[in-house]
Amino acid sequence: MRHLGLGLLVSVAAMGSASVALAAEYIPPPEMRGTYNSWDEPTEPLMDFEAGVRYWYSVGAQDVGLFGYDFTANDTAHVAEAFLRLNDRATNSYLKAYGGYSGLISGTYSNTATPSSGTIIDGRVAYAVADFGYQPLTWEDGDNRAAFGGIVGYQYWNDAPDMGRGNYAAINSASDVSWNPANGEATYGGDSSINSLNINALRLGVSGDVDFGALNLSAEVAAIPYAMISGTSAAALYPTTDFGTYVRTQSGPTSFEGSGFGATGELMLGTKLDNWNFRIGGRAWYLNGRGEARYEVATITDGIDTDADTIFDQDGTVSLQDYVSDIDAFSMWRYGILAEISVDF
Repeated sequence: MRHLGLGLLVSVAAMGSASVALAAEYIPPPEMRGTYNSWDEPTEPLMDFEAGVRYWYSVGAQDVGLFGYDFTANDTAHVAEAFLRLNDRATNSYLKAYGGYSGLISGTYSNTATPSSGTIIDGRVAYAVADFGYQPLTWEDGDNRAAFGGIVGYQYWNDAPDMGRGNYAAINSASDVSWNPANGEATYGGDSSINSLNINALRLGVSGDVDFGALNLSAEVAAIPYAMISGTSAAALYPTTDFGTYVRTQSGPTSFEGSGFGATGELMLGTKLDNWNFRIGGRAWYLNGRGEARYEVATITDGIDTDADTIFDQDGTVSLQDYVSDIDAFSMWRYGILAEISVDF
């Protein structure tokens, strides 16, 4: 037994010595992984951000048709914009959001129903867009990269040029009208509303990015398959008409409700300095739609000469009636030049 125990001790010692010698000389092949803790360490960041500001010199227009009459507005707006983009390199997807506002608007309008024309003196353009993009077609070679895929998103767009005053009669009751005792004719004041239209739209499209280090190009084209349209039109769509013994005139603003479809596009070309991007390009939006116009018409009768002494001693009457009419045609668009400064982090 003593010889057997001694033999086992000698065998274990020999195996231990051999194991130490092999461990000191063994080098694993390069294709084998290291320790478990190093398996998931990325060699590059899997996510990056880009944030910046833009200036959009944009030209816009609205066109509304009803009863064969046409209302058009054309303006120029200077828009300040901020944007943020989050890129997920692991899935080749991104989230992008941007919004803009302008209070600097000028232009002209015309209305064949009134008829009238004038100057756009004020107003606003405001919008917000959020997109999710997925670019499965991606190619990379060193610092060069190209990607292409689809986008789905939401767009809010408010277009509100101010047309000035006196677009329609300001009549809520007979107390807003006075009658001339010399001839019985009615007189009344006028008012106007900002031509404010709100668009809530679905966006479906494609996008592509190409980056060659010093030069980068991005482009997107999106269809608007459906958009909800609501707001107020400053145009007096019902013309004032004198029927001899009474007058009919629109007595309040025109509200608009409808739906539409359209398209948007954007192209940007830029360069990079360290982590700063400088880009210039263009953008265009177009929307076509139909809907209903709701407005009020006042019927005002002339004053009455009750005793035939050429003095109209009795006031006329005022009746108000609401109308709903189909918009024959509606379109709006905005396009212009974009300039951008952004930073990667």
